[in-house]
Amino acid sequence: MRVTESHVFGVLANNLQRSRSRLLDLQRQVSTGKAVSRPSDDPSAFHQVLHHRVSLVGLDQHLRNISFGKTRLDLSDQVLQGVSGTLPRLQQLAVQFRSDTNGPAERVIGAAEVRQLFAQLQQLANTDLNGHPIFTGTSTHGRATGLPIAEPVSLVNGSNDTLLVEVDGVLSGTIDLTSGTESLTGGELASRLQNRINADATLAGAGKRVTVTFEGGRLMIASDSHGLGSQVSVVGGSSRAGLGFDGGSTTTGEVPFALTATVSPGSGNTGGAMASQGQVVDPNAATLDDYVIRFTSASTYEVLNVTVPVTVSASTANTGSARVMDAGMIDPRSLTLHQYRIQFTSPTQYSVLDVTAGTTVSSGNVFVSGAPIEFDGLRVMLAAGDGGGPQTGDQFDISLTPRTVSANQPYLSGQPLTVEGIQLRITNDSGTPAAGDLFAVVTGMQYQGDDELQPIEVGPGQAVPTNLPGSRAFTASGADIFGSVKQLVRALRSNDRTGITEALGGLTGGISHVASLEGEIGALSNRMAVGADQLEEAKSFYSELLSRIEDVDLAKAISDLVLQQYAIEAASRTLTQVFDSSLLRYLR
Repeated sequence: MRVTESHVFGVLANNLQRSRSRLLDLQRQVSTGKAVSRPSDDPSAFHQVLHHRVSLVGLDQHLRNISFGKTRLDLSDQVLQGVSGTLPRLQQLAVQFRSDTNGPAERVIGAAEVRQLFAQLQQLANTDLNGHPIFTGTSTHGRATGLPIAEPVSLVNGSNDTLLVEVDGVLSGTIDLTSGTESLTGGELASRLQNRINADATLAGAGKRVTVTFEGGRLMIASDSHGLGSQVSVVGGSSRAGLGFDGGSTTTGEVPFALTATVSPGSGNTGGAMASQGQVVDPNAATLDDYVIRFTSASTYEVLNVTVPVTVSASTANTGSARVMDAGMIDPRSLTLHQYRIQFTSPTQYSVLDVTAGTTVSSGNVFVSGAPIEFDGLRVMLAAGDGGGPQTGDQFDISLTPRTVSANQPYLSGQPLTVEGIQLRITNDSGTPAAGDLFAVVTGMQYQGDDELQPIEVGPGQAVPTNLPGSRAFTASGADIFGSVKQLVRALRSNDRTGITEALGGLTGGISHVASLEGEIGALSNRMAVGADQLEEAKSFYSELLSRIEDVDLAKAISDLVLQQYAIEAASRTLTQVFDSSLLRYLR
C-alpha cells in the first residue's frame, strides 16, 4: 500500500483538529468547573445529572412552600397570642363588675371598655397576610341570613312559592319554587332554593350564582363571588316570610368577621309591613347595643335602645320577705315593652301578668328561691329573704324603659332607615304598619369565610394545613368568643349580674379553647421546621451527588490542558516539517 504525502498530511491535520477540540473541552471544563454539561460529554452521567437537578428543583419548591406556610402559621400564632392577651382582661372586667360593689352606672362605664376590646378582637380576627386573611378558609362571601324557621315548610303553588333575590347588585326575575304543594325540610329547601336561584335567567346572564345552606334552623344564601362586592338580599316574593326572610341580616364579603344587624318582626304585630334584612353600613358608628323600632302610628315610628336595665319594684304592701336578686333583658326579639307583674297566689306559686295588655302570661308557676323567671325577653330572679319567702298577694312590678334614639320619625315605605351605623328598610306588604308594631334589631358578629383548609405540599404526597378557619378559632359552638363578649356588653349595660356570670363562663371557655389552638398551631409550625431541616439535608445529599458526577477535577483538568497544549504545539511543528519536505515546497 502506497502512503502518499496527501494521506500523511490529512492524518496529521485530523489529529491536530482533534487535539484542538480536546483543548477546547478542557478549557470549558476549567472555566465552568463542570466535567459534564451536555449529553455528548457522558450520556449516562448526563442522565444522572438531569435526575438530580430535578430532585433539587423539587426540594427548593418544597422549602419555599414551607417558608410561606410557616410564615402564615407564625402570624396566626401571634394573632392567637394577642387574643390570649385580650381575653384575660375581659375576664377580669367580668369578675370586677359582677360584684355587688358596682352599680348600673359603673357597669355602663365597664361596658365601654369591653366594646373597645370587642373591636380589638375583631381586628385580630381579620388579620391578613399580603392581602389574604389568615382565618378565612379560602374566601369570604357576602350572604343573606334568614330568621329561624320551623321544619317542615309547606310551599303551595300560587300562594307562597315565589322569591325575588338580589345578588351582587343584580335583581333576579320572579323565582318560582314549586308547581304544586310540597312540604320540605330545611335541607331540601336549601337545595331547592339554590337550584332555582341559579337557574334564573337574569342572574345566570349576569354570571351570578349562589350557594344555599340550612344552618342552625336558618336558611343562608351566600354569593359565589367574594370580597366587598359580594352581597345577597331577599327583597320580595310570596315565600319571603315563610322562609324567614321577613327580616334577618345581610353582609358583604369584605372581611371574614363582619358586624351584623338582625331584624326580627314582633310576634304581636298586627300591621302588614315587612322588614328587610338589616346591614351594618358604618362599623365605626355601630355599637353592640340592641334596638326596637316601634310604630306610634301607621305613618310614624321611634327608634329605641333596649340595652338598658330592667326595673323590678316590690309592692309596699308585700308581707313576705322575698327580695329582688337580679333582673335583665335576655332576648330583644321577644320584647313587647309592656309593663309586667309577678303576682304570688300562694307562698309557693306565682303568675306573670302583662299589665299593659291586661293578660296573663303564665300561671301556676312554682317559686324556687334564686331560680330565673323568664318571659317575653326578660329575666327576673327573686330570692327568699332572712324573714322567709313570699306570701300570698305579694307583687313585683317589672318594666324596661328604653333609651329613645329618635322619636316621631316619618315612615315612608321602602325608604332606608338608619340608626347608629345600621340600615334596614320597612316596606308595606299586605298593608301598612299598625300602631304598636315592633321590629327588633339585634347586633352581633358573623363569620363570612368558609371552613376550607389551605394545605401546602411539603413533600411528595405530603400536605400540611397552614390555616385555621375562623369558625373554629372564634365562633365555634363550644367557644363563641364574640358571642360571649357581646353578652358581656349587654349584661353590663342592662345591669344583669347573671348575664355577666354567664358571659364570664364563655370567656373562660374561650381562653382554654384559644390555648389549645395555639398548641395546634405550634405543633404544625414545628412539623414544618423539622420538615425544612430534612429537606435541607436531602438537598445537601443530592448536591453532593451532583457534584461528584458533573464537577471537574481542576488539578487534573489543568494538567491535561497543559499537556494538550504541548501536544498541539508538537503536532503543529510536525505538520510544518512535513509540509516543508513535501514536493509542494520544491515546486514552489
